[in-house]
Amino acid sequence: MDTEKKYVVVPWDFTESSEYSLAHAIQLARVMNNGILLLKIISTKKGFLGSKKSVSTNEVATLKEKMEAKAKEIKETTKLDAIALVKPGDSKRLVINEIKSANANLVVLPYRYPLVGKRYKNSVFNSIITESNIPFVVTSKRPRHDYYKELVVPVDHDKKYKESLAWILYLSRYYNCNVNMIKPFITDPFMKKDMANNIYFTKKMLDKHGVVYGIKTAKRKQPFKAETFRFTELIDADIIVMMLKQYNKWISREEKLNTSSPIMIVPPRSDLIKYGALA
Repeated sequence: MDTEKKYVVVPWDFTESSEYSLAHAIQLARVMNNGILLLKIISTKKGFLGSKKSVSTNEVATLKEKMEAKAKEIKETTKLDAIALVKPGDSKRLVINEIKSANANLVVLPYRYPLVGKRYKNSVFNSIITESNIPFVVTSKRPRHDYYKELVVPVDHDKKYKESLAWILYLSRYYNCNVNMIKPFITDPFMKKDMANNIYFTKKMLDKHGVVYGIKTAKRKQPFKAETFRFTELIDADIIVMMLKQYNKWISREEKLNTSSPIMIVPPRSDLIKYGALA
């Protein structure tokens, strides 16, 4: 692995859902000049009490051979650097360490993919994305288009919303895409003030970087979540960007993703503002 190069990590299990995630990862890796890392954590748990089972050397070798063949295929068809990694274990710390060791820029994976063990657990997912300190993109379908053109951002009155701006600017700069902000209809004076501050800050940063954007207010009598997804489908948007807190509030416990567009989940990163990533 090139230790200087950044990678887009794709948790891999040879399913159709993983192929959808890979298609998105390839689009993102191309514009960011990243490589692709296929990652497979082999569960070692079995039984009701979660007792450990040994993973045979042959099992690991066979899977690694299949993964490397897939990585070779990706490299030949996309001209991107592509590698495969197989690790036995069930620790979230193992997953976090592998993501960090790969110098990962993003993780792209199917919605509710079990990163640890055989069942998806939201608490584990939250811990991994927070400690990995990079955005995760969850997918349910293939990319709508050959490149990202329309980006949807549900604007929150929470001051931490500004932390997602670094990635909004990043995507808009590389893809030259339009930023479509949607904000809730608010009557509370204090929340309105915080929202106005966030909108002002966002517009200031987008104007500074020459980004094309628009702002839409959701209908008064409709839930903001429903209005956001309706707006996303209406403009045929390519990706939605939101903070982890908002993702947990709206989406994480749903059995299926309620939109065809992938969702970029941004973990809390106050250092992005503190150290000038939004300057």
